Amino acid sequence: GDEGAQLGGLVACNAGGTRAVKYGVVRNYVKGLEVVLASGEIVNMGGKLLKNNTGLDLMHLMIGSEGILGVITEVIFRLYPRFGGTATLVISWDDRHQAIETVPKILQSGAIPLALEYVERDVIQLSADKLGLKWPPAKGTAHLIVIVTGASEDDMYSQCQQISDVCEKSGAVDTLIAETKEEQADILKIRSEMYPSLKPSVADVLDVAVPPAEVANFMDTMDRIGERFDTRIITYGHAGDGNLHPHLMMDLYDRGILKEVKQAIYTEGARMGGVITAEHGIGKVRIDDLGFCIDMKSRELMQGIKRVFDPNNILNPGAGIG
Repeated sequence: GDEGAQLGGLVACNAGGTRAVKYGVVRNYVKGLEVVLASGEIVNMGGKLLKNNTGLDLMHLMIGSEGILGVITEVIFRLYPRFGGTATLVISWDDRHQAIETVPKILQSGAIPLALEYVERDVIQLSADKLGLKWPPAKGTAHLIVIVTGASEDDMYSQCQQISDVCEKSGAVDTLIAETKEEQADILKIRSEMYPSLKPSVADVLDVAVPPAEVANFMDTMDRIGERFDTRIITYGHAGDGNLHPHLMMDLYDRGILKEVKQAIYTEGARMGGVITAEHGIGKVRIDDLGFCIDMKSRELMQGIKRVFDPNNILNPGAGIG
């Protein structure tokens, strides 16, 4: 998230990110909420309990509701001990399919990385050049960035070796392990700067999620849609949890086909069992596309819930469900 993120906003948007592959999203850590309703009444939901099977779960209804049901003013979080050190691996392939198809093999090996990202050399190189940094791998055109943590240093390096072995058997041409904080910070900085380096040429960034087993299929589909519309759809993202970010370039806007390409992507993502947003949310910009993953009856139920909480539609009107 950006530096301006607030805890209440994180809960209202059920924030996720690169570490969701290991730790999940914010919803997994919320134990209780204080919420101000549209009427001005204050309601407490959940609490400091390990078990609570009393009544309907209003707290989880509020989490991820994007501010359309109430204003979150207090949060009780479940906390865990900080993990120890981290190691960052950058594993390279000459073939994209081999890279992406290795992702489930890594997860099936028993190693659960802190983050598991897919990037392509020509795109991430733009980011490195903008920052004046060197993208470390000397080989390969497709890369997995894998961040590992462990209960001890031995445990961490054991996982690194385990992941390296899996990748080597899957055709990796190079494995680099960044151990120092500086090396790891540079890799993450380059990854984080990918979108800003592309932004001048990008008309829209999508936030599609598909089942992790469909990631390779989705990437191939982006190529086919790109060929169909004579454009390149640059796609990268959180391969470990199936959340990918297709970038629609400015030429599609200039040619008047941006919406058509976006709908083609949403159609294919839905066909694979995916959704149109994994972490960015619906807001007001994706309202018209809800039908790709939410049926009419479900949407009617959501609108009915909205009317119960906010009969005068004063809380973030027009967002979330329309």
